Amino acid sequence: MKYMTFNASCSYAALANLLEPFGVNTTDRQIALDMGLPYFFVKEGGAYLAGPMLQGKKWFDLYLRPIGLSMVETEVPRKDLCAWLPAAAPAMLGLHVRENSKHAVIFTGIQNGLYSFLNNKWANSDEPDTLCLTPEEILSRVDDPVVVGTLSAAEPNRPDTAPLYAASVAALQSMKAEIATFCAVEHGPLELRQVMDPLFRPLLVDAVTMADLLGAADLRDGLKALQSQFMAAIRADRPVRLAEVMDLPLLAWIVGAYTQMIQSRGNQ
Repeated sequence: MKYMTFNASCSYAALANLLEPFGVNTTDRQIALDMGLPYFFVKEGGAYLAGPMLQGKKWFDLYLRPIGLSMVETEVPRKDLCAWLPAAAPAMLGLHVRENSKHAVIFTGIQNGLYSFLNNKWANSDEPDTLCLTPEEILSRVDDPVVVGTLSAAEPNRPDTAPLYAASVAALQSMKAEIATFCAVEHGPLELRQVMDPLFRPLLVDAVTMADLLGAADLRDGLKALQSQFMAAIRADRPVRLAEVMDLPLLAWIVGAYTQMIQSRGNQ
């Protein structure tokens, strides 16, 4: 079993586990590095995304297509899921383990009337390696429809990543501008919490993880310092103008350095 080795990497650990029956021995970390995950930022539906939040066929195929595989995503109505799954194993899907928290698992088969799922987790976690659920338990934990991912053979192909790198630079610059605008005005505790994920998470959480994967200690440490400043403002639980408590020149330097890294990667 392949375990999670970086923050929020359950879907990438799931992909590593999904690849084992195809004779591909890899890890979440290696997949992320091989596909260039640390260099991608996007804006979708008004929110910014980066790192392990970039999931699904569009992103997984950056790793899969060069090795002759492809992700197949199928939308299955929730009511049909339990009848549909047995013929699809092994298959990746998301289960809600907590409210507003979806976790990638792999359906492996039925044992003693229970549906068995490989639980992609940290090696030192006390969670079980396998989740065995009744049909009723499954249906209470999935979306409608359920997006199920399987792998299939495909003609080896190296995707054109140039547009993705260009879009990443644009998204990063746009995010920097939006953060500066937001930080210039005083906001209350509720407003701060509302923008945590869509605006600040890509840099202050996911980019920290990605910089660590790249061994870019200066970027990682700078981002962690900004993260600490932002979280201190959250914990203070009072109105604040973030420009007064966050090192925005440091953020501008980090975005500039990260932009150069993306552009250098795109020119390789």
